Amino acid sequence: MKISGYQMFWIISLSSMIGISYQPIHLAAEQSRQDCWISILLGGMIMLAITWIMLRVCMQNIDKTLIGFMKDLLGTVIGKIIVIVYFLLWFMQMSTTANVAVEFINLVMLHNTPMIVILLCLLFNVTYAVYRGGITAVGRCSEIIGPFFVFMLFVQLFLNPQDMDIKRILPIYADSGWFPIVKGTLYSFNYLFDPSIILILFFFAENKRMASRAILLGTSIAILWGVLSTLVLLFITGPKMAAELVVPIYSLTKFVSILNFVQNIDAFYIPLWYLGAFIKLSVCLFILSYGLSEWTGFKNWKLIACITTFIWLGYVIFSTYNIRFFYTLKNMFFVGLFYPFLYIVVPLILWMLGSIRQYRKASSVD
Repeated sequence: MKISGYQMFWIISLSSMIGISYQPIHLAAEQSRQDCWISILLGGMIMLAITWIMLRVCMQNIDKTLIGFMKDLLGTVIGKIIVIVYFLLWFMQMSTTANVAVEFINLVMLHNTPMIVILLCLLFNVTYAVYRGGITAVGRCSEIIGPFFVFMLFVQLFLNPQDMDIKRILPIYADSGWFPIVKGTLYSFNYLFDPSIILILFFFAENKRMASRAILLGTSIAILWGVLSTLVLLFITGPKMAAELVVPIYSLTKFVSILNFVQNIDAFYIPLWYLGAFIKLSVCLFILSYGLSEWTGFKNWKLIACITTFIWLGYVIFSTYNIRFFYTLKNMFFVGLFYPFLYIVVPLILWMLGSIRQYRKASSVD
C-alpha cells in the first residue's frame, strides 16, 4: 500500500479542517473573546512546529512506523507502553469525531432518524473503505473529495460581505491581555488537528520528500482557513455570540444571503462535511488497526479493523448516553498533560535520541 504526495496533501488538509471546524474556535472564543483569532493563529503555529518535528522523526526512521522506531529508540517495554497511549489518543479522536458527526447530521438534516441508524451507516462506510482498500482507497477518496471540500469551505467565508463589520474584533489585545489569549491557545490548540497520525501514515508515502512538503502545505492551508474562518465569524457575529455557537462554521452558512437568491448553502456544506469526517475517521481507523497489528504481531490488520469497529460502536453509544464521560475529554488533565505529552514531549525526545544516534554513527565512520 502506497500513497502519493498529492493524496497525502488532501488527507492532511481534510483531516485538519474537520478538526478545526468544530471545537477549537468555540474553546478559544470562550477565553479570549474578540482576540480568539490570535489564539487560533498561535495554536496553529505551535501545531505546525510540532508537525515539522514529527516529520524530522519520520525522516530519521524512514523505513519504520511509530511502533518500530519507538522500540528502537526507547526500548521494547517503554516503547510499547507509550505506543498504547497513542492508540488511546486515536481511538478517542475517532469516538469524538463520530459522535460529533452523528449529532450534527441528526440535528441539521435527519431529525426523525434514530442516531444509532446514522452511526451504523457512518461506521459501515468507514470500515468498508478501510477493509477493502486500506490507505490506498482512503487516499483515492481524499483526492476526489478534497478539492470540492476545501473550495467550498474557503468560498463560504466570503459569501456574506454585507453582514461583516471589522469593528467587531476591536480593540485588538487591549481588552483581553496576554493571559486570556494564551489560555485560549492552551484550550484550543490540542483540538486543532492531530499531527501524530503522520507517525504511521508517513511510512506509506511513495516519495518521502514530496510527502513531507505535502504534509506541511496541507497543515498550513488548514491553519490559514482556521484563522480566516475565526475572523469572519467574529466579523459577522461578534465575540459574544461566537463563544456561544456550538458548531460555528456551520452557523456561518446560515447567514449567507446574496440578493435574496443564493441562500441555504448549508445543503452543500453538510454532505461535504460528512465526507470530510469520513476521510478523517478512515485514516484514524486504518492507522489504529495497522498499528495494533504491528504491536501485537497479528498480521491480519483487516480483522483487527473489524473488531475495533465493534468496540468503537459500543464506546460511542456509551459516551452518547453519558454526557459527563464525554466531556471529560476537555478537562485539564487532557488539555495540560495528556495532549502536550504526546504532541510535544515524546516527539522531542524521539528527535533528540535519533539525532544523537545519527551523530554517533557519523563519528564512528569518520
